[in-house]
Amino acid sequence: MSKFINTSRSVIAWIWNHTAAGIAVVMIVAALLIGYRIGRPGPEPVSDTVTADHNLDDDASERQVYTCSMHPSVRLPDPDAKCPICFMDLIPVRDDGGEGNELRITMSESAVAMSQIETAPVGRFFPTAEVRLYGKVTYDETSVARLTAYFPGRIERLFVNYLGVPVAKGDHMAEVYSPDLLAAFEEFRQAKAASQNSTATSELVRTVTRDTLDASREKLRLFGITPEQVTAVEDGSFDSDHLTIYAPIGGVVTHLAVREGDYLQTGAPMATIADLSRLWLDMQAYESQLPMLRWGQRVTFTVEAHPGETFEGRVSFIEPMVDERTRTAAVRVAVVNTERRLKPGMFASAVVRTRVGDEGAVINNELAGRWVSPMHPTIVKDGPGECDICGMAMVPAESLGVVGDPAGAEEPLVVPRSAVLFTGARSVVYVQASDVDRPTYEGRNVILGPRAGDFYIVRDGLARGESVVVNGAFRIDSAMQIAAKPSMMTPGGGGGGNPHAGHGGMAGDAMPDMPTRVAVPDSFVFAIKPVYSAYLDAQEALAADDLGGFVQATVDLKTALGFVEEAGLVGEPLAEWRRAAARLRVEDAITSIDTARARFERMSEGVIALQRRFGHRGSVEWNLAHCPMAFDNKGADWLQRGTEINNPYFGDQMLRCGDIRESFAPIDASPAENEHEGRRND
Repeated sequence: MSKFINTSRSVIAWIWNHTAAGIAVVMIVAALLIGYRIGRPGPEPVSDTVTADHNLDDDASERQVYTCSMHPSVRLPDPDAKCPICFMDLIPVRDDGGEGNELRITMSESAVAMSQIETAPVGRFFPTAEVRLYGKVTYDETSVARLTAYFPGRIERLFVNYLGVPVAKGDHMAEVYSPDLLAAFEEFRQAKAASQNSTATSELVRTVTRDTLDASREKLRLFGITPEQVTAVEDGSFDSDHLTIYAPIGGVVTHLAVREGDYLQTGAPMATIADLSRLWLDMQAYESQLPMLRWGQRVTFTVEAHPGETFEGRVSFIEPMVDERTRTAAVRVAVVNTERRLKPGMFASAVVRTRVGDEGAVINNELAGRWVSPMHPTIVKDGPGECDICGMAMVPAESLGVVGDPAGAEEPLVVPRSAVLFTGARSVVYVQASDVDRPTYEGRNVILGPRAGDFYIVRDGLARGESVVVNGAFRIDSAMQIAAKPSMMTPGGGGGGNPHAGHGGMAGDAMPDMPTRVAVPDSFVFAIKPVYSAYLDAQEALAADDLGGFVQATVDLKTALGFVEEAGLVGEPLAEWRRAAARLRVEDAITSIDTARARFERMSEGVIALQRRFGHRGSVEWNLAHCPMAFDNKGADWLQRGTEINNPYFGDQMLRCGDIRESFAPIDASPAENEHEGRRND
């Protein structure tokens, strides 16, 4: 038994010794293989020729790249990755490159239909520009007469004793007693008698007597005595010690400086008479509008007193200088008012329509061959003669430069306004390519001339007959940006270069909490002051539960918006202004205080956006207030003067409900005062 046990131990020992050696050998071999694989050199690079032979370029082109729709500069191969800037999902980059041209992009028919892309041909014609001006009706100063005292005297009787009384030429105005005038009458009578009794005297005496009589008669004329009165004094039929003063022209008494019993010295004013059959329309034109205006142009205008009715006049004066503060020049329109329907002081909205050529305004030939008055352009005749108003000689219209020959001017190259994309520094249009089968569009920088209505004159960059995109251009531009090609906002391509530019130019991931204050022309900032004023009047009217005051404020607001000129605004500031103006303009009728308050919320959005973007001029700080209970606890904001809450959404019910959230100092205040302007206080 012991022998068996010893034999078994020997066998087990032999197996163990040989098995361990085998395992060790296997592990050594495995380690050698792993080391060889890790340390072996990489494969030899394949040459360009071999790559071309084996179509490796096709394999590389099939590698899909993904980008961010907000930041086209991002290019990642991982479809599951996120944008490192905004953490949005990535989308595949599809290379519809437009036949390899980086300025072109090709779209599918379905994409064109979904983007609602429309095109229109570039044409040549004279577009009609509309210049809108605003002003007030006033007196025609050439039709105003002022009565003054030609001699010392006392007003014994005043026939015209209140303002606004209509008078005709020759109507009696007053009776005057004047010792100086009576002495002049007696002097004239004595000179007349001496002249009649000088027949028997020498020629020298007769000459002196006639000269004295003529001097006495001329003295009476210079005193304002009518020829009929002089004749009455001369023939002895005038025996009164009072003299009647007559109206020199017909019209309306607009100023009365005397009352019965007043004693006047020579030169003292008595009354003013204005002939309202001719009026002036005084307006202000911005310097950008002046090239479209000419002397003698026809102007149509409307007044609120006669809705739906149009009146006409002609430009009679354009100020030769531009006001340095307002950047405007005065424009005067002569208006015929024979029916007396227009009254001085009325507000008027005018439109001047002119055909525009390549070099500016083209005056039509409606006055060709006719004669006009240099002083009164409303007087137009078919031949030479005298002005019916001032008696000046009529002159040919051609001599005044008011007649242009459209046939002699070259028709300009014109594109629709909606075809142009503005960046502030460049103007871009997208042109449909005609040399390809699929819908392909090419970005083109253009140089623009003046705008004429719904069209722009093109100086350079397009040719007649090309088709430009008039609807959907922004969608094409977005596709160009995603494809990292030159576009409106990224002229160099590559999605804009700086990946942070998409966030308002800020570094990092932070997003701005409000629009950045931008520099705009001072004329624009001053022009929106009446807009702010009308809005604040509307806010105070609602706080006082005054529906009528709110309605009047909306009318004033509409008028103020019409005065604002967009000249000098480009890009986002222009878009911001137009969005705000659309919110502020009230077109529908307001018949209840609840409707007014609902409409006021939208107005507040617009005016707050204006304040944040452009600020305000003046010396008063404005405050942004918030009511959390307005509109069923939804809450609403408004802008107001002062820090005491005046709630326009509840009025007297909860006048002090709300709190001040923000303060806005005027932009012309000191830097220390503006340090925290536009920042939240909460």
